[in-house]
Amino acid sequence: MNRKPWFACIKWGVVLGAALALFEVIKMVARNVEYAGAKMFDIALIILMIVVLYAGVKELKEKYAGRLTFAKAFLGTVLITAVGSLVFFFYAFVHYNYIDVNGLQKKRQASLKHYRELIENDTIKSNELSNYLDTVHVIISNEEALVCADTLGADVVNNIHKGVKMIEQVYAEKLQAKRSLDTANHYKMANFQPYARLTLMQTLETYVAQNANQPSTPYIQKTIEQANAQLSSVNPVDIRYEQRKNEVPQYEKLSIFIFICTMMNLLYGLFFGLFVALFHYTSKKPVNEETVETVETEKENIETTSDNN
Repeated sequence: MNRKPWFACIKWGVVLGAALALFEVIKMVARNVEYAGAKMFDIALIILMIVVLYAGVKELKEKYAGRLTFAKAFLGTVLITAVGSLVFFFYAFVHYNYIDVNGLQKKRQASLKHYRELIENDTIKSNELSNYLDTVHVIISNEEALVCADTLGADVVNNIHKGVKMIEQVYAEKLQAKRSLDTANHYKMANFQPYARLTLMQTLETYVAQNANQPSTPYIQKTIEQANAQLSSVNPVDIRYEQRKNEVPQYEKLSIFIFICTMMNLLYGLFFGLFVALFHYTSKKPVNEETVETVETEKENIETTSDNN
């Protein structure tokens, strides 16, 4: 077997490995300057991998004697990807041990930040809304107890309780009402807390306007306003984030992280290698091969004509 054509794959494998190493450096610099371009880097990496695989198999095809079969074309992409992944594997140890020492921690923080952004763009769930209303009830009840601790008549205390209960009921109905198109965006996790607090104050304003002459109204207003101030620290985004942030992968061992990254590069290379190999296999045959086939076909036609005569 002529090994020279396969040396082209090894060469392009080294090129792929060097490019993957360079991408780690670029991502490190971009992360340090707070440049958010993770998706752009992923797309660029895919394009780079396809280009390198294409160029490597193209050179293999030019140097290979005869027509390159699909199996051998795919074998070329496997060789390129394997060499590139191996180069990246060894470089990654150097990179994270000497160049980007805190790289894993920074990646963890970036992952957590991205996970929080996903939560903020999600819609509040029914159970989260119920839990939020339960928290509101607890806070309002505590504030009501503080207000009623003052020397007040039994009738005033009773009216305070009835008024607060009415406001809570109307408030809960507003938040749990069927979401229309013009209010659906308020139930986005990032928007829900401000919307919920605003709705509580609007409910209070309506009640105060309707019961301005009642002796209990100022105490009810004080109760709701103080409760609403405390609700500034109750955010469903924070609650879900704290409950689920452990779901974000965290690699404590550098070797495991590098191994997973290497395997991902290898799998990407094998996947795109299938299409690259198929493209080269189905592309136009070399001129010399087409010429030989044409001559052989004409020769067969002449022999067939002679036999018929």
